[in-house]
Amino acid sequence: MVPYVRTTGRRDFATPRTRASIVDLLRLCRRTSPSLTAATVGVTTLGGLLPVAFSLASGATVGALPAAVGAGMDSAAGARLTEFLVVAVALFVLMQALGPVRETLADALMVRVDTVMARRIIALASAPPGVAHLEDPATVDRIQQAQGAIAGSTPGSAIYALSIIWNRRVAGVAALAVVATFRWWLAAAIVLAQVVVFRWRRRVWEVQTSVIFRRSKELRRSGYLRNVATNAAMAKEVRVFGLDRWLAGRYHEEFVDSMTPVWQARREGAAATLAVSVLVAGVHGGAAWLVARDGLDGAIGVGAVLVYIQAVLGTAALGSFAQDDGYANDGLASLRVLQELESELPPAADAPAGQGVAGLPRRSVRFESVGFAYPGRDNVVFAGLNLEIEAGCSIAIVGDNGAGKTTLAKLLAGLYQPTSGRITVDGVDLSDLDRPAWQRRVAAIFQDFVRFPYSAYDNVAVGALERAGDRDAVAGAAARAGVLPTVERLPAGWDTVLDRRFTGGADLSGGEWQRLALARALFAVHGGAGVLVLDEPTASLDVRAEAELYDRFLDLTAGVTTVVISHRFSTVRRADRIVVLDGGRVVEDGTHDGLVAAGGRYARMYALQASRFADA
Repeated sequence: MVPYVRTTGRRDFATPRTRASIVDLLRLCRRTSPSLTAATVGVTTLGGLLPVAFSLASGATVGALPAAVGAGMDSAAGARLTEFLVVAVALFVLMQALGPVRETLADALMVRVDTVMARRIIALASAPPGVAHLEDPATVDRIQQAQGAIAGSTPGSAIYALSIIWNRRVAGVAALAVVATFRWWLAAAIVLAQVVVFRWRRRVWEVQTSVIFRRSKELRRSGYLRNVATNAAMAKEVRVFGLDRWLAGRYHEEFVDSMTPVWQARREGAAATLAVSVLVAGVHGGAAWLVARDGLDGAIGVGAVLVYIQAVLGTAALGSFAQDDGYANDGLASLRVLQELESELPPAADAPAGQGVAGLPRRSVRFESVGFAYPGRDNVVFAGLNLEIEAGCSIAIVGDNGAGKTTLAKLLAGLYQPTSGRITVDGVDLSDLDRPAWQRRVAAIFQDFVRFPYSAYDNVAVGALERAGDRDAVAGAAARAGVLPTVERLPAGWDTVLDRRFTGGADLSGGEWQRLALARALFAVHGGAGVLVLDEPTASLDVRAEAELYDRFLDLTAGVTTVVISHRFSTVRRADRIVVLDGGRVVEDGTHDGLVAAGGRYARMYALQASRFADA
């Protein structure tokens, strides 16, 4: 469902909402750059008036030509002809000069508006402290719509298109004023015909746009298939499995399926569009015939005939609904979506700050009868989970795939809210804390940690931006994570961009990336984080590298509340406590030696993994 499209029969996009969006867009332009907005409007308006002014000067020149020829160019009539000709040439030169100026101003304003819009979308997506909204397909579709990725037009491109439209409309109104001096009722008839054709053409376009927006999910999926075929990270498997033709075929199917209703809407409106176009052509033809008749009868001169004929043709700009009009409408629709999302997801500054988190946790973090299921899914991850994580200690979480280990880490970081029960930090409900501030207290490296296409230095320093200038601390975190020698071997050292798609860029192996991510978490701890969450922190390391890292594990995490999630028992056995999850609950809790001696689930899993290493 697309909430901003109101449909009654074949009517979409109510006109008052479109007008409101134009006003909102102009206000946005004024806030973005008042001087650039004023210059764009001024040059665009002047550019719209110049064609009619040139037409009048041309008509005066043609009208003065017979008298000047008869009296000689040295006469007063000749001087008058020269004056008219100079004015016409000057207006023509000004018209040619203003076109590029208008385009340059509109393009600059477009870039600034789209930059502001991008910042608003980033702020919108980042405002909620959780991430559930970014995993909701409906919200993702609407964010894509706000970005202009569905209809292909942004508010910035709408501004550029509006500058063209305004130029055209001003020229059309000026031409209509000239026609009114010839026959007022003829001007009224032209207005009526242009209104009919404009409204119909706009209606056809808006029906198409509303269909496109309702097919956002399908278009997003076809875009994903296109990106898979051109994505460097996916190219290896695309080549190895010979998926190129399969992807091209799937993309074609998805795209055709998405666009078929749009093409159908275009076909349905084609006949009526042709009919209204013929109506307007008839009105224009009749107007031209009246002008020509008066010229032949001697009622008006040759110059006036030229002016009136050009004016009649110029009024066509009033009823045109071209591609620029479509871009403007689509860009305005994107702005409306963003406005509605902003009203539903208020900025972080508007959210209550909550209780301070400095120094927390001092005693413990407790999961008290916590229940949780991901939004839109039926399966329950936790059902009455009870767990206490003591401050300053290390705890390991183990369990089968799907047991909820990573989900527990996300709940601990405040990325999701429990659907039942509560999580407390030193007895205070996590929902009552300043959640963004609490998230700064949690240094988490998840399985799918981010590989920023920035410098090696930035990849570590983002762990604590407020201390990003402390190069010694960044290097120290890298040394503790065992990645400093790798960084020093890079072409530009710490300044090397870790993405081969950039000039001078480089890439790291999976294990090197994992060490760099660990360095980021350790730098966050240096920056003040009190809880360290490591989700499969050695998954990409070989056995020797893993052993070297965990020989120093206690030193790396000393004094920090540490949660380690891993399938490797060589990793978890060094933790102060080990917790086994199964069926959404804690089924075993103790030390490595105690759990092995108990002979329960942990002991069986440990024995199975140990036997595999022994066989090897």
